[in-house]
Amino acid sequence: MIIFCIIMLILCYTDTKHLTISNWVVLPAIIIGVAMTGYWLTALIMGWIGIWLYKRKKICGGDVKLLAMLGAFLAWKAFFVFALSRGLVYLYRKIKNYNGPLPYAPFVAGACVLLLWIN
Repeated sequence: MIIFCIIMLILCYTDTKHLTISNWVVLPAIIIGVAMTGYWLTALIMGWIGIWLYKRKKICGGDVKLLAMLGAFLAWKAFFVFALSRGLVYLYRKIKNYNGPLPYAPFVAGACVLLLWIN
């Protein structure tokens, strides 16, 4: 979990600062996550969900890889983190009445914190 938290901090910083999720961070993170946990199937399923959303212009390309990374590290909990993070994005957009681009990684990190707090 420490490696996952460090990776999420790096991704939150780069996504907030530049609105990009760097391939040099997230692609090795997917490989490390699968190697450490063996959750290749959930990484694949989360990647497919990301591709489906990307084709409908709901998320950007880096977010697809971020979802695959969640699946690699969190297994079935990744689905809850995904749903919770999408809910946080929805609430933020409604409260702030904002429709522009948003960094998705901080919302994912917030959802991870909420999920860990609930458990």
